[in-house]
Amino acid sequence: MNRFITVDARECIGCHACEVACAVAHNQQTWPDKTAFFPRIRVVFRGAESVAVACRHCNDAPCVDSCPVAALTHREQEIHLDEALCIGCKNCVLACPFGAIEMVTAEQRGIAQKCDLCESTAQGQPACVTHCPTQAVTLMDGEALSTLRQYRQRATASGDFGGVQAPLRSQALLVRPERKGAAKLPADQRKNHFNEIYLALDARQATRESERCLYCADKAWCNWTCPLHNAIPDFIRLVNRGEILAAAELCHQTSSLPELCGRVCPQDRLCEGACTMQPRGGAVSIGNLERYITDSALAQGWRPDLSAVQPRPERVAIVGAGPAGLGCADLLARSGIQATVFDRHPEIGGLLTFGIPPFKLDKQLLQTRREIFSAMGIRFQLNCEIGRDIAFNTLLEEFDAVFLGVGTYGLMAAGLEHEDAPGVVQALPFLIASTRRVMGLEEDPQTPFIDVTSKRVVVLGGGDTAMDCLRTSVRSGAASVTCAYRRDEASMPGSKKEVINAREEGAEFLFNVQPQYIALDRRGRVKGVGMIKTCMGEPGPDGRRRPQPIAGSEFVLPAQILIMAFGFQPHPMPWLTRHGVRCDDWGLIETDGSTRTSHPRVFAGGDAVHGADLVVTAMAAGRQAARDIVAFLDDQPGREAG
Repeated sequence: MNRFITVDARECIGCHACEVACAVAHNQQTWPDKTAFFPRIRVVFRGAESVAVACRHCNDAPCVDSCPVAALTHREQEIHLDEALCIGCKNCVLACPFGAIEMVTAEQRGIAQKCDLCESTAQGQPACVTHCPTQAVTLMDGEALSTLRQYRQRATASGDFGGVQAPLRSQALLVRPERKGAAKLPADQRKNHFNEIYLALDARQATRESERCLYCADKAWCNWTCPLHNAIPDFIRLVNRGEILAAAELCHQTSSLPELCGRVCPQDRLCEGACTMQPRGGAVSIGNLERYITDSALAQGWRPDLSAVQPRPERVAIVGAGPAGLGCADLLARSGIQATVFDRHPEIGGLLTFGIPPFKLDKQLLQTRREIFSAMGIRFQLNCEIGRDIAFNTLLEEFDAVFLGVGTYGLMAAGLEHEDAPGVVQALPFLIASTRRVMGLEEDPQTPFIDVTSKRVVVLGGGDTAMDCLRTSVRSGAASVTCAYRRDEASMPGSKKEVINAREEGAEFLFNVQPQYIALDRRGRVKGVGMIKTCMGEPGPDGRRRPQPIAGSEFVLPAQILIMAFGFQPHPMPWLTRHGVRCDDWGLIETDGSTRTSHPRVFAGGDAVHGADLVVTAMAAGRQAARDIVAFLDDQPGREAG
């Protein structure tokens, strides 16, 4: 009889540990690329209930009969799929009564994929069975099936179908207190200053929150959804044990700026959104715990230990001191390579420092991190802009490789008439100028300070940047602050907690309104924005419903300051193309699928490659670039094997 995977739906908690274990096992025990996450077992949900589905390895398998090239065969008590023979005809997908076979793209061709009971992996037994926290997933063979049949025969004979049953493991595992998370200052207090609004967890609160973690697996769904694949269950376990310094070491194995990510990452869309506890009393407060670990460790004097690192002779230039550049520099320093970071701003951090308001991220954290990086041997050349203060050719002449982590500082226009009128400002310059003033830095002529005191402020846009502009305007003494967004609230792309915070602090919201024109007064200054109401239409290619204007619903929204928060795009860098670094039609730097550009010694990553995204995705790209650069340098002639 064929062996197969079976799942007890009563014990399944929908944690996805089986999916992650399967994908990792079939990728040499390493995290696969996001585009190559193809678990051979899938968790299916119906309301609050869940169950995992995998190939049943049917004795009389219809998939085998349907395959025209004998890619599917009976072999050694299982149905074997020879992917090399698969022609992607999809007959097996149509034939499988359990929906356990799917088509995936591998090596640029479509092939079928199904559970192979981990025969192709090193461990030799199904990873999903090994890693299921409730033992809901089991391997069934002839002996196990016979035992089950005999048990049910005895139950039938005795008439006792219930008996004394042990309590479900899933029920015991899920007994956890409700989430509390970090407290935040009351709105009437916090809106009067630019200090961080969330209070740090103390040791007791951190321990309580750590006790809520189920530890689904060492590689869990929260790890997978984190772009850095932070070892979340393990560092939470260390918090529970009181081993803060060990937790800090673990955090820094995958993250270069954990104290920052704990504050600014949209955890509700990433790790916390994936937490098994999320629908059961609230997700574990992962971001607050990450912040607690690093803040506590730094306060105790923890610093990275690079004493065992062997210095290397190579030097790498990094353009941009944002999360991508800092992530790259961090890993290069840990590999013994001298990294020099160039940035046009007076402090490190890029938009972390100047684009994110201080009430979300204390700027002292960046200054502390700069001291740490400098102690690691990383050099910083600040107030230094490539193409103005130093030629890109100089970097190519003086360094063995160059990494471009330049971000996207270009501004997105709405295409409305009078966008250049006085009183109409772009979000990024507005935020940069405000942050520089709070930090006590000199005003930059390229981003002059905008005084919104006692003025009506309208912000167009619905992302996190729009929320930052709203909340900055409130703190800057605006008479009124309004967000106008063309879709409904559920469609807003930003973090939900930022919308809540802005609303608590006094910002007003107008949904389903679309700007038509900018109205000016007699002096040519903005006095309002012409709007038309919208309704949600059919979904577009991106799956989001498109707003449709409602005829006859036009009105003018008064505004003395109009802030355009439509996102960012690549800024011009003519010095790139002159040195053979290709960009696409949108101005994004082209790479080979990883981080190498069309120039053999130039690498790139982060927003400048993929478009404006998150701090954590930029950092992940920078760290990947560091690995690519090390591999490149190792392959150079004359380089001795380490």
